[in-house]
Amino acid sequence: MDKLIWVYDSPFSRSIKWLLLNYKVSHQEHILTWDEMATDELLAKNPKRQVPTILSEEGIKVDSLLIALEFLPNTWHRSLDAKLFRLADSDVEAAIIFLFRAELLKTKFGESEHSSLMLKAGIETYRSSIDHLLDHLQPNNNVYECNFGSVLLLSTILAAISLATEEIKHYRQAELTTFINAVQNNAHYSDMIRLYQGETSNTV
Repeated sequence: MDKLIWVYDSPFSRSIKWLLLNYKVSHQEHILTWDEMATDELLAKNPKRQVPTILSEEGIKVDSLLIALEFLPNTWHRSLDAKLFRLADSDVEAAIIFLFRAELLKTKFGESEHSSLMLKAGIETYRSSIDHLLDHLQPNNNVYECNFGSVLLLSTILAAISLATEEIKHYRQAELTTFINAVQNNAHYSDMIRLYQGETSNTV
């Protein structure tokens, strides 16, 4: 049986866990914390030590998009969900990196011009990502379907907010409600949250 190695707070891990639940793929799981990734023997089978990783009879499966493409329909790349995936994978992920580096610089060296510039870049990138979602990608009838890309997008949004200042925590929050509810009301997503949220290692 396939074994999923994942970190609950990893948006990419979470999207693959949801995908396996949604497609009813039988699997075992090996849950790690961020700190455990560097020394875990199972994850060492992946040379990059990245999550999610799937160990299967066919070998090691890595990269959330490549894993997902084994299950998603052939026309998925033309869907709204694929656009949501790209928004999460590029823009919101970039915001997370800026925000993380801003906090790291501040923690190690104190507030500085560099940490301020990183924070500003993170805030601006996050806001432009949300603007693009709400002003250009939101469906006309405001009905989203919960799918691989939307789960990743919500997870990256939550990760960015967990690193953020008040300047983005409530940015266009009311308008985001339709999208957030579409994911959170999905049975597989709510089951995943219910089963794994609240552990001491989970911060998102």
